[in-house]
Amino acid sequence: MYRLSNRSMKELIGVHPALSFAVTEAIKITSQDFMVLDGVRSDSEQRTLVDRGVSKTYNSYHLYGLAVDLVAYVDGKPSWEKKYYRAIADAMKHVINEHNLPIEWGYDKWSWDMPHFQIT
Repeated sequence: MYRLSNRSMKELIGVHPALSFAVTEAIKITSQDFMVLDGVRSDSEQRTLVDRGVSKTYNSYHLYGLAVDLVAYVDGKPSWEKKYYRAIADAMKHVINEHNLPIEWGYDKWSWDMPHFQIT
């Protein structure tokens, strides 16, 4: 069983309670360790991510505490390799379905944003 790091827990501060709950429960049942890379973002952080091409919108759900990015944690470091994300999504979806939470996966919505989960 995995657990969230202090850094990940800090990233959940200000995140919608249903989303924060899902993440803290999913880490307990996932077969793939993960970290919370981003929770709430400032306007300037969001602008920087759009300018770098990492995000596609200036009006991200992250600005309002309605989204998180969960990144696979492999061999002591973050990994963006696609092969790790199905297990994270499966754990999140299990919690979402079990508790009837209004959360969707970015990859299901847009077919490209695997780390992203947001309130619907």
